[in-house]
Amino acid sequence: MPTAPGHPESDPPPAVSLRYIAERVGVSRMTVSRAFKPDSSVKPELREKILRVAKELGYEPDAMVSELMTSFAHRRPVNFQETFAALWWPRRWYNLKVKSDFDADIFRGLNEGAQLHGRTIDHIVLTEEMTPRVLMRMLHARNIQGVILTPPLPANTPAPALDWEHLSAVSVGSSLREPALNRAQASHYQGAVLALRNLDRLGYKRPCLLVRTDLEERMNRAYSAAFLGWGHAPERVWRQAEPDPAALADWLRRMEPDVVIGDCDKWINDPPLKDSGCDYISLDVREWEGPIAGIYQSTARIAMCAVDLLIRARLMHEHGVPSEPLVMLTTGIWHEGKSLRSRQGKRRAASRPVFKSA
Repeated sequence: MPTAPGHPESDPPPAVSLRYIAERVGVSRMTVSRAFKPDSSVKPELREKILRVAKELGYEPDAMVSELMTSFAHRRPVNFQETFAALWWPRRWYNLKVKSDFDADIFRGLNEGAQLHGRTIDHIVLTEEMTPRVLMRMLHARNIQGVILTPPLPANTPAPALDWEHLSAVSVGSSLREPALNRAQASHYQGAVLALRNLDRLGYKRPCLLVRTDLEERMNRAYSAAFLGWGHAPERVWRQAEPDPAALADWLRRMEPDVVIGDCDKWINDPPLKDSGCDYISLDVREWEGPIAGIYQSTARIAMCAVDLLIRARLMHEHGVPSEPLVMLTTGIWHEGKSLRSRQGKRRAASRPVFKSA
């Protein structure tokens, strides 16, 4: 028979609070609060008793809440200081030094995202000497429990075999598959849809899509899925594993596109495309306000979103590889560059976008 509301058997056990512990020990709530501080003025024997009772009741103080309450008491800004580690593959770190836009945007986004949350970032390069054991020792010595993995290069590079159960970790981008961590990345499907909508608006009727097969696999065929879902025929998609200029030129002659959609900027310099005279857009524009039209994926914003995800994990006390990884997506921004020659309208004056943390 169901227990009636208000019956003792139906009521949940009382929440373990400072006041509840104080009642069990027979002291004031303030005394219990002071007992959890290492430099407490509470007598040692009384402090020991309070901590023992709290442990028996399953109570653990929340360090962030404690600091928040202290900041209110002293009327000063909250300043949660914690250091995260950003792990870089050597080639990515080298690209950063030679001012690669993609890697520089990740670097900038991580630092700005951490600063918004009152954190700092230690950037660590995964050299051969940086074995998982050495890296874990370094993280422990620096009291770092939050880790952000930058995209591996090459894409099939495995992540270091760290002790994930003792870390809160997220990744940037879709390249890293194992372990399956929470990650922030561009929504490749939504970016392609945004591009197709703008091409329709500009009056293009015969688009074609150029994609690299390895990239297609990493992004779960999002570009071609959006293109085909928009109603375009499968034969208007060119999937390229290895360069074949003659075959690509022949395909372009047969398709007669009025605009070509590429998965990156580099296609615009391929001789077959240059000789075709087609207009061109990229689904991954690397230079904001540059000459190539298409989708600017705002890599810095993606990196900032990765910091947001890590902050969430730390606040939720989440460690290890999640059973249901979260994915935070950004749609990108449409940029109407000069590579749309035949439909080039008046371009709106714009500046490099500034993003704020979610």
